[in-house]
Amino acid sequence: MIDSIKPFEWKRFLWAAIACFVIYTAVEIGPMIASIVSGDMNTKVIEKSAAEERASDFAQKQTGLEVKSAKAVHQTDKILNGYLSKNKLIKTYSDKYDPSFPTDTFQVDLKFVGGGSGFVYVHMQSEKIVAWNLLVDGEPLNDVDNTKQIEAFLAAQSLSPDDFKQRQINESGEWMGTSSGLYSIKDAKLSLEIEALSVDGRTIITKYKPAFIAPDDYISYVTKQDKLAGFLTGFGYFFMSIVLFILAIIYAVLYRRLTSFKYGIILTVVYLITYMIMNLNVLDGIRASLGENEIAGQATTITAIFTVLLTIPMAASIYFSIIAGDALWKAQGRSLWPRFGQKGYGDYVWRSMGLSYMFAIILFAVQAIIFIALRLSIGTWDTSDVTQSPYNMSILWLMPVLAWAAAISEEAVFRFFGIGLFRKWFKNTFAAALLPTLFWALGHVMYPFYPSSTRLIELMIIGLAFSFIFVRYGFITSMFTHAIFNSVAVGISLLTIGKAENIISAIVFSVLPVLIAFVLKYFSVKKEKKPPVTTAPPLEKL
Repeated sequence: MIDSIKPFEWKRFLWAAIACFVIYTAVEIGPMIASIVSGDMNTKVIEKSAAEERASDFAQKQTGLEVKSAKAVHQTDKILNGYLSKNKLIKTYSDKYDPSFPTDTFQVDLKFVGGGSGFVYVHMQSEKIVAWNLLVDGEPLNDVDNTKQIEAFLAAQSLSPDDFKQRQINESGEWMGTSSGLYSIKDAKLSLEIEALSVDGRTIITKYKPAFIAPDDYISYVTKQDKLAGFLTGFGYFFMSIVLFILAIIYAVLYRRLTSFKYGIILTVVYLITYMIMNLNVLDGIRASLGENEIAGQATTITAIFTVLLTIPMAASIYFSIIAGDALWKAQGRSLWPRFGQKGYGDYVWRSMGLSYMFAIILFAVQAIIFIALRLSIGTWDTSDVTQSPYNMSILWLMPVLAWAAAISEEAVFRFFGIGLFRKWFKNTFAAALLPTLFWALGHVMYPFYPSSTRLIELMIIGLAFSFIFVRYGFITSMFTHAIFNSVAVGISLLTIGKAENIISAIVFSVLPVLIAFVLKYFSVKKEKKPPVTTAPPLEKL
């Protein structure tokens, strides 16, 4: 049993969880349901196969060439979506421009029989072809005929050529124009790229790329923020993760008498499997991030191979962090990860699971309040990111797997080993929690939130909460809490998308800790021979 959990603590956390559930429902769940019911959040998205078929039919009709292959990925205008979000113009843009100029589309990469390729963009709800770039051989037109063909095309698209006074034809014969103001939203103006070629004796529009361009000052700001986030992630997260990996190996060897190299094998294998599934599942997102790249398929394959190879040292980092963390905490008189077979282990895991659900609910409400405070104080806004899009998951219902990969790795490296190491150095639990929490938070600053400090501030608070849970109630409790927190967040996305397999996956992964805890409790009874499990309170409170 967990003798450090007093009855009044259970009651306190239960009431806190109930209050936080009400807050989270009012702040997040309620508005989301209202948006779905009102139609503001359109969750009815066509299948990728339908987009591929629609794009193939269009390309064949447009060029007269037979399509050999078609591959659809979710594409998004990250810059414009962020600009609209910052200025609270998302609904205005959706109502006025989304049918013809959507910020999110299915980008279908095409290959033609006999050579040539192309990119066709399909509206994710209506199946309308909204843009294309067909890379086929053809003869350029003279400037007069080119202008005549393009103006006729614009008229057919219900666009006024007179509004595109800022226009030119570049050396390759591509017509480029920017709206003078008729097609605009705040300071973002519609820009067009159009190309007409003579292919097999007939004139066709081989390129039509409309896009609203955010003002230069916004683009410059986002670019600087992205560079800052990249630096912070590279140094603060990746470099320090390597440093912690090396230190974990050193301390695992130095303190080997206090632990066992058998510890962590199962958890490391689980991480290895879940991490590979997670990364292979998001390859479409990587492909989409390359944009219009004819070798995107090959580049994605190379990335997949590199990812699989990188998984091995990452798994090794988890393994040595578990061993070294276990030894360091034992050296400091703590047992933060009791083992299967110890007397009371089953009850310990079961109670940890129960606490974890309460902690997860509390953290959801805390996170929501933090974001509200950041929006009001520093003007935080978010945007879209193809690498994190559920529509770029190869198998969407496997999306919650990333919750467990993150929970295992981050709790093992930054909590179990990280806090244990710095606590040995600093002799203070709170001080020991700060640095690994900072390293962990810096690993998330490249998420699509601006300013880049948004997630750093948010996750320093959330990370210290995880640190409290870990130091006070042990590794299993913090890992369960982390997994539940992530699984439910991902599960909500799956529920909004719909479909039976996604709904079932959301439910199964959200209750998976209950199933794991039940199995461990059931089978631990036969093995419980060692002294009862205790988790002594920390020497200092967080």
